[in-house]
Amino acid sequence: MSGWHFRLRQPPALRVDLRGVTPAALASLATAEVEKFQVGHGNSMLALAEFFDIAPDPRDDGALHFEGNLERFDRIGWQMDSGRIRVEGHAGHYAGGCMRAGELRITGSAGLLAACEMAGGALTVDGNVGDFAASTLPGSMDGMRGGALVVGGHAGERFGDRMRRGVAVVHGNVGAFAASRMVAGTIALGGGAGPHLGYGMRRGSVVLASDGAAAALQACAALPVFISNRTPTPVFWALLARDLARHGGAFAALSARSIQRYLGDLSADGKGELIFVSS
Repeated sequence: MSGWHFRLRQPPALRVDLRGVTPAALASLATAEVEKFQVGHGNSMLALAEFFDIAPDPRDDGALHFEGNLERFDRIGWQMDSGRIRVEGHAGHYAGGCMRAGELRITGSAGLLAACEMAGGALTVDGNVGDFAASTLPGSMDGMRGGALVVGGHAGERFGDRMRRGVAVVHGNVGAFAASRMVAGTIALGGGAGPHLGYGMRRGSVVLASDGAAAALQACAALPVFISNRTPTPVFWALLARDLARHGGAFAALSARSIQRYLGDLSADGKGELIFVSS
């Protein structure tokens, strides 16, 4: 079975909801059936062919390849449980939301709530992501629950809010309240962090691998809800550093650098940790 290639004709007048457009859903369909596949456009349902030129793509077995600026296309890879999707351009909100398996690659940037409540699979965004990435859907109690999110650029506010499991890596900076109310999992930051890092976090690990995080370190040291911990953790750090090294950039040589650990948030459960990597 060949994959499918979708070339955007022109930006839509309203936002388009691409939930349901997954490799598994389109795997057994003929070209005419894929063209008639219904997606939300505002309050209406329209066929995919209204927005894209669609053709079989023999390069990837069962993969979906989108080409164009999809900033107004939301829920790309929503609840995806197998296969591969590649977006050559930007993506809208909820990209990779509730993913369970598979691979989603976005060569541009993604909007709000990327990887929200993600449970498995891999989402890679070469550009930036908006607020509440790797976080929770509005009104829900659980954020990212598994899988891996890698952001090549910067992330907005509330990154990893209520995160429960998985790995979220940002090579650039993150906004305010990163790792807020975090329950478990690992967040690795290659750049600086905004104010209120780790607000209300109960457990989990946040690694700050750049010298640009000095301001966050000073703020953390000044807060009574995080306390310095000098207990040696050579085995834990060796394993974590080796796992993060594969992402390159600021994480490439972590194992050869020393760390400072702060435990908190003491106003919550106090078992989370902020790990600042020294030069």
